[in-house]
Amino acid sequence: MSEEVRKEPQMDRFQRYLFLRTMPALAEVPVEVAQVVAANTHERFFAKGEYLYQTGVPAMEIQYVVSGECEIVRNGRTVRRLGSRSVVGGVSALAGDELGYDCIALEDMVTLAITVEDSQEIFEDHFVLLKRVLRGTSREVLESRRKLGKTAGFGPVAEPFAFPDRPFDLVERMAFLRKTFSFGDSEIDAIADLARDVQEVHLPKGEVLWNVGDRSNYFLLPLRGIVDCRATDPDQHFQLGPGGSVGAIDAMADERRWFRAEVAEDLVAFRIDLELLLEVLEDHFTMAMSFLRGLATGILQLYDHDQGHSLPP
Repeated sequence: MSEEVRKEPQMDRFQRYLFLRTMPALAEVPVEVAQVVAANTHERFFAKGEYLYQTGVPAMEIQYVVSGECEIVRNGRTVRRLGSRSVVGGVSALAGDELGYDCIALEDMVTLAITVEDSQEIFEDHFVLLKRVLRGTSREVLESRRKLGKTAGFGPVAEPFAFPDRPFDLVERMAFLRKTFSFGDSEIDAIADLARDVQEVHLPKGEVLWNVGDRSNYFLLPLRGIVDCRATDPDQHFQLGPGGSVGAIDAMADERRWFRAEVAEDLVAFRIDLELLLEVLEDHFTMAMSFLRGLATGILQLYDHDQGHSLPP
């Protein structure tokens, strides 16, 4: 690609807006939100073989791919190829991962770039967009799990938590949420708002939580017990328990249940309804970004799975 072409952007703001409306995350948001995003993007060009991102260099921009194709290389291994209407750089930037990944243009590319700082400001002002990004990132996690063989990348069930022989009080629920889910750096008020409406449930062995294809409108955080999970197309079988979540990714992805879940050992867990969680995330931006960072970190862990690491639920 010539330097002359590099210096002459081909898309004005309206054309950038029209393209961004074809992106999954922006297709259904209000017009004014897509316009704000378009106003904060600028056109970039990458020649074949050029790096969009490099390991060890913080990702300062997120790229919406207009044309061309690139590959993501992590720890020396190609993990993904991305083309037009893909988003590149968001996972590394959001996860804050020091190593990140290399991203190399496989052919001449045109992208629309937006700084990470501008993206986060738009997320804070327009939760409807952040909600779409949470959904899309969750779908990427879900799709990756479905490709990770018989156990979907899940490791053995952890030991049960020690807890009193009585219902948890508010402070104990707050402590549990801060320790076990992606809310570690959230404000106390945000954790308290979520903890107030978390339901403690006791479910006997043999109870079916859901079947494949059921609606995903809640998830569980187990304290004790085991949930047996079986998926088809492809066949997968794994067990989930304390220290993880059951059904969180499909709920956040707004997808139908992808596995049948049955209690294999008497279960004590916290139930979180999706509608409640989204309301709390909308009210508490720091918690929402903490949750999104947790999803992004999970994707990087999925990239590493073929090197022999077991992944958290």
